[in-house]
Amino acid sequence: MKNEYEEERMQIKCKYEEGLVHIQCISAKLQAGRKYGFTVKMRTDPAVSMWLREQPEVLTSAATGGTMYTPFKIYRYENNVHQMYIPGTPANHPNGAVLDLHPSSDNVAQLLDYATKVGFVENAEGMPFVSKQEEEE
Repeated sequence: MKNEYEEERMQIKCKYEEGLVHIQCISAKLQAGRKYGFTVKMRTDPAVSMWLREQPEVLTSAATGGTMYTPFKIYRYENNVHQMYIPGTPANHPNGAVLDLHPSSDNVAQLLDYATKVGFVENAEGMPFVSKQEEEE
């Protein structure tokens, strides 16, 4: 019989409150407050919330079973900067959205801690992604 949480992944809810994101990390390796792994809400720019609402809901909620989420990745660069990459329609990246993750926020620190412990954080070479708009500022 297939384990309910066999597919380990990180996912972000597509339709959520403006200015917030809801994240689920699904892993059998470590339960941190949830039987499926970990969940956290984090502040974000309202434009990110609007963009997420336009993305296809392709992953199932580990809590309710409804299809409400899209996948994302976390990259750690050589300078120890972490970024979240959400594939999708062009936002600040040609293939989706890239968000800086600042560990000074307790919720971001918790996400990074959990994701690191279960092996979800991917090491990336070079410098963090900077959008053309950020380059111009």
